[in-house]
Amino acid sequence: MKSLGTKIQIATRQFIIAGMTISLVGCGQSIFSGFRKIDPAAEACRELENNDPSAAISILTSALEGSPGNAQYLSILATAYAQRAGVDPLYLALNMSSNSSTNSSALALASAGSSSDFTAMFSLLPTPTQSVLDDVDLAVTILTEQIDAASRQPGDLFKGAIFMTASMVLHVKKLDVSGDGTLSVSDLASMTEEDALAILSNLSSAITLLGTTGSSDGGGQAAAAAASSTLEAFSSQITSSSGSTDVDKLRTYLSSSSSSNL
Repeated sequence: MKSLGTKIQIATRQFIIAGMTISLVGCGQSIFSGFRKIDPAAEACRELENNDPSAAISILTSALEGSPGNAQYLSILATAYAQRAGVDPLYLALNMSSNSSTNSSALALASAGSSSDFTAMFSLLPTPTQSVLDDVDLAVTILTEQIDAASRQPGDLFKGAIFMTASMVLHVKKLDVSGDGTLSVSDLASMTEEDALAILSNLSSAITLLGTTGSSDGGGQAAAAAASSTLEAFSSQITSSSGSTDVDKLRTYLSSSSSSNL
């Protein structure tokens, strides 16, 4: 019998891949299309498979000029921006908040009612350069604001929540000036109230998105619920941290989370 963690991993893979199914089929059909015009979604998908997200972005940006608001194009475009930033939604979803001592994924930990340290997620994401932050934030904006709700592709909300989580962690990781995976007092002192509120807002929004994910897909709901449990644990720990303001509580939590990883 498969373990709960294995079932969640399989469900997560199926759910994210479902959002790309139409495009991937198109890519396969294009091989036999002869002189037929290649569909932009299929062509962009092929570029993503070839690890050339910039080419995919160029293709889809041009296609959207003639078909503004095309949900399929926008969905793949968001994935392309995230790929260019170095953020893989499947990898992040399966390993979010991984506990190095047990080598367990966050989804398995969340299912067991456990949580891991927030700063442990730093290793799952790229260096937060401004271009990386811009690309991830744009991926979030596309999935959550530019696609009409009635036209969303399978898995869009889940990807949006995962990319939002990536954005949140990357903005915290940016505070780690030394790059040693911990947050010093001086690092945290540089976090403004605006920074803190943006981080907390992303956390809350990601949890909300995950709560509305997979209504027509049981596997998607299971994966989203597991990821949501991990984020809810972070939110609860922040709320219960000492401090008179949200900024103070977040600083206290991040300092504690960072110290526990030393």
